[in-house]
Amino acid sequence: MGFLTSSIQVRARYKRCRFEWMEHLEQTRAIILKAAQLAPRRRKALVFGAGLLHDIPLRQLSEMFEQVVLADLVHTWPCRLEALRFPNVKILSCDATGAIQALAVVARRPGLPTPESRPVAFVDDPTLDFTVSVNLLSQLGWVPGVFLSKCRSPSQIEALKSQFVAAHLDYLKRLPGHTALITDTLWTEHPVAASASPLERWDVLSGVCLPEPEHAWDWNIAPAPERSPLAHYVARVFAYTDWKSAAF
Repeated sequence: MGFLTSSIQVRARYKRCRFEWMEHLEQTRAIILKAAQLAPRRRKALVFGAGLLHDIPLRQLSEMFEQVVLADLVHTWPCRLEALRFPNVKILSCDATGAIQALAVVARRPGLPTPESRPVAFVDDPTLDFTVSVNLLSQLGWVPGVFLSKCRSPSQIEALKSQFVAAHLDYLKRLPGHTALITDTLWTEHPVAASASPLERWDVLSGVCLPEPEHAWDWNIAPAPERSPLAHYVARVFAYTDWKSAAF
């Protein structure tokens, strides 16, 4: 579906934009550790969106918990090699949406209804004490949306993205233990010329509204000339160290 390509592209962008991403990555790691401190016990920690490890304080998590599970659809070899350094860290190829296999079937048989995200992994795991979703929420429906674009209308694709986002937020509420969330919410196109006004904005959560964040910051996710020589693309990031409390 393009998940591996997407992961490779993000890794390449990180190499080019490491300096511009530094503050965002540092704040993300700090929020993860702050949230982990709130876990009721220290048995199993689950990290969704861990595929590249740029924003994951892996050493500290491995010291805090008996087991750390890095869950993502794609894990690059650098990530796998880094995980091998810690005997209590497990790599898990996991579909956070619970719908990827069904989407592949729909692409071959367009007459079928569009699948919905209904994740259930770990919901019945009594040893799960901490889960964090890291810079993943806005991406859950992006690649599936592109994949189905030839057999679904734009409105159907947008509905799919919105449902995937809402399902993940509900999933974090249903998981046992303590849960935390870090996600980009809005992208803004800023002209390179400092005196110019922002050109365009995108709601990357497809209309799903989040509560007032505990922490928020800007992430210069695609500085010029990554997407355009004339503009920087800045993401607004919301972070919640206690998602279950924030969601009610």
